[in-house]
Amino acid sequence: MGNIDYLTNVRRALHKIPELSEREFKTSEFIANELSGMKHKFRKFGTGIVCDVKGADCSKTVALRCDIDALPIVEKTDCPFKADGGNMHACGHDGHTAMLLCVAKELCSRRPKTNVRLVFQFGEEGEGGAEKMLDMGALDGVDEIFAFHMCPELEIGKVASTDGAMFAGTAEFDVNFLGKSCHCANVSDGKDALKAAATFYMKAAGCNIDCKRNTVFHVGKLTGGTARNIVADSATAYCTLRYFDRADLDKLMMRIEACLVETDNLFGTEHKVTVNAVYPPLVNNPASLAKVKKITEVLECEPRFTAEDFAFYLQKIPGCILWLGCRDVRHTSPLHSDTFGFDESALVKGVEIYEKLIFG
Repeated sequence: MGNIDYLTNVRRALHKIPELSEREFKTSEFIANELSGMKHKFRKFGTGIVCDVKGADCSKTVALRCDIDALPIVEKTDCPFKADGGNMHACGHDGHTAMLLCVAKELCSRRPKTNVRLVFQFGEEGEGGAEKMLDMGALDGVDEIFAFHMCPELEIGKVASTDGAMFAGTAEFDVNFLGKSCHCANVSDGKDALKAAATFYMKAAGCNIDCKRNTVFHVGKLTGGTARNIVADSATAYCTLRYFDRADLDKLMMRIEACLVETDNLFGTEHKVTVNAVYPPLVNNPASLAKVKKITEVLECEPRFTAEDFAFYLQKIPGCILWLGCRDVRHTSPLHSDTFGFDESALVKGVEIYEKLIFG
């Protein structure tokens, strides 16, 4: 149960080599070397790795998933194993990976009750690494999947989750306004794309007025124009939309389109919407979560408007993700901050739950 020395050594080794999405070359090599040393067979999926272990009952396969990438954040902790070079494991992926390798170590000497697949996923912080691994066949033949996410709001030793939607779906898109350039002295000769973008920004807040408890629509960036005395012929609004229900997404997108048409009519511009990424909401399977609740106490948590690409797996097969508490008196910084950290003792609880799920 949860070899703390191994967990500590592996987590700290991984923490020193943080790599960005789909560039996790050293991390992937580290995982492969550990699995090879344990005599496990595995397959590579880009920089991701999948390891299969046969169980007593080969008619079913349970997957455990971790994510292995880091963030482009300069670390500002005072820990002796801090990362250098501008990247950081500021979301706990080093801990997620250490837990899965600890389970792999236990699988060397114990036979699971069913087949087990360990999924070391690349690109969670990028553009849908889970979806890409699915396309490569990483979940083929798997019946159920489980995962953890570090949670600095939750004390060490506690876990939390919820039935149904736990993380929001996301639509990331850009709106490009096309106008007509002219000198500002003859402003009536032009069609001001920048003014159109700014007007759309001001109108955006009203698009989800009656469903704002279930959706978030935010314009986070505006760009446009070439000079102070020239009417802009092009401007772009960079948008994100968060939702839990597809019906809300469809309704809000229709309102956004109506707002864009109204803005074009006002300024004589034209618009083009470019969708960059769409993540589904993460919806836990109640039966899968019930299995975890049989072996440990699971606190109820509120859904969050943040996204998690584990959602792609849960669209394909049943499973669930759980928050793993890592808060103590020394570690209180939020996820994705340059001072995020945790004590490796927090990982023991996750390993224990994983092992109870696969060994019974």
